[in-house]
Amino acid sequence: MTRERDETQLTSGRRGAGNPPAAHSLAGQSSDAGLLVIALLSLVGLILLTVAVARSVVFPFDQPLLTLMHGWDGAPIIWNTISQGANIPLIVIGLAFVLWLFFTNRRREALVVVLMLVAVTAGSEGVKQLVGRPRPSGNGDGIPGVVYSYPSGHVLEVLTILGSIALRAWRSARRLALRGTLVALVALDVVLVAIARIALAEHYPTDVLAGFLGAIGALAVYALLTRPGGWANQTGADSEDVRGSGHEPQVTSPGSRAAEDPAGRDAA
Repeated sequence: MTRERDETQLTSGRRGAGNPPAAHSLAGQSSDAGLLVIALLSLVGLILLTVAVARSVVFPFDQPLLTLMHGWDGAPIIWNTISQGANIPLIVIGLAFVLWLFFTNRRREALVVVLMLVAVTAGSEGVKQLVGRPRPSGNGDGIPGVVYSYPSGHVLEVLTILGSIALRAWRSARRLALRGTLVALVALDVVLVAIARIALAEHYPTDVLAGFLGAIGALAVYALLTRPGGWANQTGADSEDVRGSGHEPQVTSPGSRAAEDPAGRDAA
């Protein structure tokens, strides 16, 4: 019975080894190309939207959506709580994620995350100063130096930080239910933050759209650099980064090892 099981495992291993490597290579290239296209389209869309807003182009959906969602501000404490959750607490989460990557030997990925967060934060503030769009509420959101509206830094940063964490978790070997739940919770939080910023009259819908475009572009670059075989892809100390690698872990039985290397067994 044991011999039959060993022969079955050996046959399965040989079949797996017989899969053409060109198929894995082609799939990987298609995935890389898709991520690159997403990054470029997001960047181009953000540039075009920024130019339009800077030239005071009127978007027909902007004011009606703002009026509609601002009418949901019947309980401002709820929207304020959601909005502030994408401020200091988000910074703490981002720093904790970087430290976790560093101490689990994913130091290149930690560097990518740091550079990405610096880029989106500095880029957001730079575009705000460049476009100079006043907030719908007319105030500065209560944050010193933050006066202008476009783009929404809250949406940009919450999607970038939590999205990178969700992507890291999705690529792990955790149970599908856990990974799916985390992705769903992240998506829900991002949507609630976006609604809160408009309901509080701190942003126009186009400000939020710009935040989404910037974050999607940043996440596409992050996914490209940290993909299996990418520059920042490193096996972590927790040894759970197997999803999406294109290689399944192989368990070799004593019988199959003996069948593959009979000379070594005799020598022993």
